[in-house]
This record gives sequence, structure tokens and C-alpha cells, in this order.
Amino acid sequence: MAIESDIFKVMHRRRSIRKFSDKEIQKEELERILKAGFRAPFAFQVCSIVYTSDKTKMKEIKGVGIYPTTKVLMIFLIDLKRMEKIMNLRGHEYGFDDSMALWLGVQDVTLVIENVILTADSLGLGSVLLGVIPQRADSVAEVFNLPQRVFPVVGLCLGYPDPSEATEIRPRFPLKHSAFEDSYKDLTEIELGECMKEMDEGYITQGYYIKNKAKIPLPEGHKDEIDYDKYSWSEHISRKMIRRGFGREPLIDVIRRHGFKID
Repeated sequence: MAIESDIFKVMHRRRSIRKFSDKEIQKEELERILKAGFRAPFAFQVCSIVYTSDKTKMKEIKGVGIYPTTKVLMIFLIDLKRMEKIMNLRGHEYGFDDSMALWLGVQDVTLVIENVILTADSLGLGSVLLGVIPQRADSVAEVFNLPQRVFPVVGLCLGYPDPSEATEIRPRFPLKHSAFEDSYKDLTEIELGECMKEMDEGYITQGYYIKNKAKIPLPEGHKDEIDYDKYSWSEHISRKMIRRGFGREPLIDVIRRHGFKID
């Protein structure tokens, strides 16, 4: 098993993988990745993971574009049910603010999943995140038998990259426009333009949206005058946020349905 021990190299070469090879993930490798995930610095301990290599089970999750070649699908959960049971064992009754508990839970999940991604990459595997998972919580709960007070935050497709599929490392904002010393900086239009230029030119040069047929249609009644050769990151992200949820149920209602008390 080849291992890349240079963490900076792992971080800077990491990219999303959407097509995986036929190579299976060994049980020992998967266990190593999961153990590293739970070594993340999270004190609340409300992250749990359910995972499967069962293709039938993956297909049962409605409304989620799980990549067909995925070897293992992981769902990262906020697990308040377990925490409440621990409190009961200590003779205490839960009375915390659920909105704050969810916020802390998202922090826990984020720390764990980053460890999982980087460890997997260091072992030669690849992954891609599934951000739509919270909107499909009902289906995820049904497939994986999730009880109330357990909520899916994000999914992860895992496997060995298919060597025939070329992937690129995506651009990022210039550091000077993302990290501010001593005080937040409200960027000027010129500085925002530098951010957009870095991202837009990178994605267009790589042909990302053309290759993935990822152009989002504008709302009804709006004429789309942007072709793929000019369809960029800033346009794509903006279109995602024009309409509230693209007709999906508000996430807060989904969260409430899964047993969380959000006023």
C-alpha cells in the first residue's frame, strides 16, 4: 500500500474524483480511513457515519446523484440521539438549544470528513462530496434506518480513481482576498474582480462545465445568453442561489421533521 506522508502534498494535489476504477477497497484500508476520521479534534462527539458498498442500497436513495462506479458511500451524521442516551446514563435530561447543537454538530462532521478525505487521498484513493444529502434526509433515513434526532449532513463517494479519467485541481480565491489579519476586509469591486478572474478563467480553461454538462438553467422568463465558452464559476454559483432551493422544501422544515426543535 503506497502512502503519501507529506500532508502539504496531499492537500494541494487533492481534487474531486467522479469516476472510480474496479479496484476494491480492502477492509483494513477502510478501517484505517475511518479511524483517522475520528481522530479529528472534536470534543462534542456527535458525528456518526453510516457507510455501504451495496449498489442496490445506494440506488434506493432518491434524488441523490451517486456516481455509478462508487465503491463505498459514506453518510456523515449529526447524532444527538446517542448524546442524549449518554446524558440519561448520567442521570441528566437534555435541555440544550437544538439550533446550537446542530451548529456544533456541523463543526464535528466537518472536522471528521476532512480527516477522512485527506487520509483516503494519502492512501491513493479519491472521493467526491454529495452536498444535497440534507435535502434528501427522508430517503437517507429510510435506507439506513436513521432514528429521530440523527440527521445526515453530507455524503462522500469513495474509491480508487479511474486512471482513464483526467481530473484537474480546481482554482481558489487569492489568499489575500480570503485571509485577513486583525480585521475583516470588505472587498472592493476591483478585488472581487480578481477573485472572479482567478476562479472563472480556471474553470473555463479546464472546460469543467462543458465536460460535466453542468449549466444551470435560468428561472422561467429569463433569456440565457451565456454559452458554455463563457459559462464560469461565478455565473454557476450565482445561478444556484437565484432561486430558493430550486423548488425543494426549505431545509429547516426537513430538520424539524427529523426530531430537532428549531423555533
